[in-house]
Amino acid sequence: MFKSETKPVVKSAEDDHTIELAAAAVSPVNELNELNRLSLCKSASVLHVQRNDQIKPENSHRWLMYLVEGSLSLYAGKEEVGVITANSPDALQPLFLDKSAYQSVKTGTMAKLVRFGREQMDILLKEQQKNAVSVMDVFVDELDNLIFDDIVAAMQNQNVTLAVSPGSAVKILNSYQKVAGIPELAEIIQCDAGLTAHIVVAANSIDPSSNEATSSIRGAITRLGVKETQRCIAALVDNNVMKASCPVVRDRMLKYVQRTTVSASIVQVLAKELPHLKPEIAMLVALSADIGELLILTYANNHPGRFTDDKDLNSVIEKLRVILSSWLIASWGYPREFADAASKSRDWYRTHNGEITYTDLVTASLLIIQKKMPDAEQNAMPSTDNLLLARRLQQAGIDLKSPDDIIKAATTRLVSVQALLKAG
Repeated sequence: MFKSETKPVVKSAEDDHTIELAAAAVSPVNELNELNRLSLCKSASVLHVQRNDQIKPENSHRWLMYLVEGSLSLYAGKEEVGVITANSPDALQPLFLDKSAYQSVKTGTMAKLVRFGREQMDILLKEQQKNAVSVMDVFVDELDNLIFDDIVAAMQNQNVTLAVSPGSAVKILNSYQKVAGIPELAEIIQCDAGLTAHIVVAANSIDPSSNEATSSIRGAITRLGVKETQRCIAALVDNNVMKASCPVVRDRMLKYVQRTTVSASIVQVLAKELPHLKPEIAMLVALSADIGELLILTYANNHPGRFTDDKDLNSVIEKLRVILSSWLIASWGYPREFADAASKSRDWYRTHNGEITYTDLVTASLLIIQKKMPDAEQNAMPSTDNLLLARRLQQAGIDLKSPDDIIKAATTRLVSVQALLKAG
């Protein structure tokens, strides 16, 4: 990793203190609880870097390294492209996390780095998230509790249902047995977020002891088998198709279906331009991110007399959507990227300096949809002009201010899917 002879030294009491301070501040180490941070710190080390030392990322897959004293110049080849100074926001992120930004760093004066074992960090964080219990304070009223109590009872009885939209149901039932193979069958299933979720949960329930939840519809079909998937489709659509009990729920369901369908198509288009992301996973992440809204609509439909004003239903959705999305995703044991999207994709002002994630693509899709198809109910969404996330996306070639090409490509895909449904 080092061009010079710089090496870690035996840890002193001062180094232990430096490591503990760093662990509490830097990302993602600071996401660990105190016990896990102390465990990680035991194997961490302090690097005392001499003047003109050059550091390269050859072994960065093994370590998370952070600058804690001094400064480092960033180089892309022989060109200096920036400087990181200790205690700055950039210093709180691991060196070489974004390998496209720079390929080496060099010290002008003495500096001090702390490095943590990446594999141990990933294990501790994954285990912590598996056992995590999070608390969110939300002020609720009578209507919120009415829906929430129904959902809690359903989850306790393990019989949660998610409505299938009537428009999707007819097309799916007319085509799912007639398509040629798994890719086409996956496209048909992904026309409806509720059906998609039920199929994935069914696939993951085949082997509950497995630690590997499927992260794509194609993976779910492969796990279930085509014949069993087709049987599940027929049963799920018949049992869960929504018969809207009032205009408010019907209209909001139509808007939900349109938004999630377009969002899934947009993220698939964007993921194709990012080699480290997979379009199939991106689509499922997008379809799952707002699944709490579908859950609310499903159970609100049981109380037509209570939702005569769209503002009342929208208020319930705004308060409970993220909580219920996160709760469902956690209860299903979906992979981490799905949980991140459910909890963070509507956190418009979040920041990070790493590679673009699936959550970022979902956020991008929501911002694009609002820009091109404004919805008065979403007027709390910010302009992209001052979002740090928008600038990060632009660096990756995703321009939220000029999304016409993205929308065109997403629309082309949607047209192809509709042709597939009609052909069926």
